[in-house]
Amino acid sequence: MNPITHQLERILENSSAEDLEILTDYMTNFEKKQQGEFATYLSASLDMTRITDDQASMVSIPNTPHIHNNVGIPHGGILAVLLDTAMGTLANSKCDPGFAAVTTTLTINYLTVADEKKISAQARVIRSGRHTMVLEGNIFQEDGKHIATATGSFFIIPKKEKPAIASQQ
Repeated sequence: MNPITHQLERILENSSAEDLEILTDYMTNFEKKQQGEFATYLSASLDMTRITDDQASMVSIPNTPHIHNNVGIPHGGILAVLLDTAMGTLANSKCDPGFAAVTTTLTINYLTVADEKKISAQARVIRSGRHTMVLEGNIFQEDGKHIATATGSFFIIPKKEKPAIASQQ
């Protein structure tokens, strides 16, 4: 057996029911990434869904212990990923072919704790120029509770064939 098989056996032997549920979800989404249903490992690990049209973008993830911090609430960094992804998805959809938008600044105000089963961030463009875009993102629960608000600046760059990190390996 290879080392990962032994590691998985040890993990399974020591897992709680919650551990097994999170691991099962992760592995299911990892397989979906391999099959092309997710574009990135991050999207797969967070079970992220995206909806984008000409005016807005919405990105959602389930609110599970997988994203919770040590006090049992959604981690602020995960909410930042959600906001940045909603804004970045919309910004990239506005770029001309051969160009991409990358985050240059992200400012977030956390307003309260998300406590529903799904967390969704919505984004809209505030300003779009030749070299930069400014977007706004918000997380609202289905009950209307405003969880967080953000603004982000995005720089428009030419796309590279391979990500910089991949070409260094």
